[in-house]
Amino acid sequence: MNDWDLSDLDSVAPFFEANALLGDPERLRQRMERDGYLFFRSLLPVEPLRALREQLTAILARRGWIQGGEQQLNARVASLPHREGDEEYIATLRETVRLESLHSLPHRSELMQLMQDLLGAGAFPHPLSITRLVYPRAPELSTPPHQDYPNNQGTEQLTAAWIPLADCSREQGSLAILEGSHRYGLLPLQFHLGPGNRKAVTDERLAECRWVASDFKLGDVLLFPSLTLHRALDNSSEENLRLSVDYRYQPAGAELTPSCLKPHFDCLPWSEIYRGWHSDELQYYWRSCDYQEVRWREALHALPEGHLDEALRDEILYEKAILERYGKSPEQPR
Repeated sequence: MNDWDLSDLDSVAPFFEANALLGDPERLRQRMERDGYLFFRSLLPVEPLRALREQLTAILARRGWIQGGEQQLNARVASLPHREGDEEYIATLRETVRLESLHSLPHRSELMQLMQDLLGAGAFPHPLSITRLVYPRAPELSTPPHQDYPNNQGTEQLTAAWIPLADCSREQGSLAILEGSHRYGLLPLQFHLGPGNRKAVTDERLAECRWVASDFKLGDVLLFPSLTLHRALDNSSEENLRLSVDYRYQPAGAELTPSCLKPHFDCLPWSEIYRGWHSDELQYYWRSCDYQEVRWREALHALPEGHLDEALRDEILYEKAILERYGKSPEQPR
């Protein structure tokens, strides 16, 4: 058993909504320990999320990913899919990662209070702030079932916050959680074309777990620890990019690896990112946080022997699929 077919979304149960637990640290922790996730409706005000979306889509329109003008905020695509890590993706990332609003969002009081209730006083977000730009009609690139721990390492209490930057239905590629999967430890890895190029290999122990997913409204937030198996649903919309952000929080005094203190893909030095910011309050804030830096363990992130053959096969199949859908190969001018 590798990953589950979630094409029949009507059969997928919704998230448990945990708003009634807000302000009650013990019950929050108990529910997280039970389910491996917490989902909150309207946790954040919509205004800063809309502002961040407007800034991101302005960059994407200027770079030709999406249409500009009246269609900018709808993020209507204007190009073939760009893959995480390719040349154009990194060039775009070097612009989006400079946005002060991207880095200030995880420090909002609504999130900080919740995370400190959940993880204890002194809990803080990593400076690694990630934007997700998910094309429609590219299911091969959907984020596969995986755990965050191999990519981040450090403490297993590392907790992600996933936040869409618009209403995001399951059909538009919201996240799904394998409920209770955090209790089964670290899973083996296999190659995948999607973000991170890795998916978790599951076994019969997880057969008793079920996938859960809900439609998101702007302001909703999903939390899950680093051993919870999760995935993005396919963006089945005809023409709209799915935009979301995610952040990682950890308890005070816990372990982290050096990459968690760097920008996504280590694409720019912090000094360059901070140039032009209006405030220096959050610049290098983690230097005053309490944590233990530990070495990265490549063995936890390594793919099995023979994965290059699998990667080549998947690459060929993907290029063929894009040619059939768009009439162009990813290698042709866009």
